[in-house]
Amino acid sequence: MSQCGKRTERMQSVIKRAIGALGLVVVASTTAAEAQPMGGEAHLSIESTTDLSSMHAGETGLLAIDIIVQEGWHTYWPGISDTGYGISFDIDTPDSVELKDPIWPSPERYLQRGGILDHTYEGTQTVLVPFVIRENTPDSVVVFTIKANYLVCDQVCLPGKGSASTSLHVVDDASEQVQTSRYDELRAQLEQRPQAFNAKDAAVRLQWISKAAAIMFRDATRIEFYPDNECSELESVIEDGQAEGNRLEVRFTESENKVLSGRLRVTTPEGVVHYDINEHAL
Repeated sequence: MSQCGKRTERMQSVIKRAIGALGLVVVASTTAAEAQPMGGEAHLSIESTTDLSSMHAGETGLLAIDIIVQEGWHTYWPGISDTGYGISFDIDTPDSVELKDPIWPSPERYLQRGGILDHTYEGTQTVLVPFVIRENTPDSVVVFTIKANYLVCDQVCLPGKGSASTSLHVVDDASEQVQTSRYDELRAQLEQRPQAFNAKDAAVRLQWISKAAAIMFRDATRIEFYPDNECSELESVIEDGQAEGNRLEVRFTESENKVLSGRLRVTTPEGVVHYDINEHAL
């Protein structure tokens, strides 16, 4: 069977399992869905702020986007899930602002009946977006406008859109930078951001096998893996996405051109460390 055929067959299998698992839920929730006058906006909102309210040109700041999910509901991280699509943001800024890559919090595994696995966010989660005010930017007000697109689910799944905005002042070097009330919190979160996975680290080992990859962390007691959209197709994230101990083996559906890409959550006796991994088989 061709690779395309295998992918189609697997997708059909996932869809059938999703219908089987979710169909019962939808039937049981028809009355609630019909009574729901709004979409996802009733169950998820976004808010935004920055770590500085006044800052100098040439300096780096943090834009924080809070995803606030109603209790009992969940939304999806921007990686691979069996159902649902990841929350996304469109951030509009003036040309004086250079946005860096967003720093997404790690999701949780959400396993449903029928063998459906999603990677989700619940409660309040904060996405950090580092930015730089370009050199020689004159005194001015900088406005960040954020638009969100998402799916939020409980017994039913509802699409939604949201928006938020925040601003700061660019001041001359003779003026002091001013911190917001969340400065310490956001800077602490930045310090705990995921590290780049380094296969050459002495405490780490990455081994490519015919149709698999094995990751070992010397002091780990548990390893979890959340694949992103660049990851090659996996045999079973349910079975391979978590492991007790210091070794995790992930199986691929194909043996050629394997890419292991996503987020790792590694538990050690000292605490939890997160890694972003994007490794290609040689």
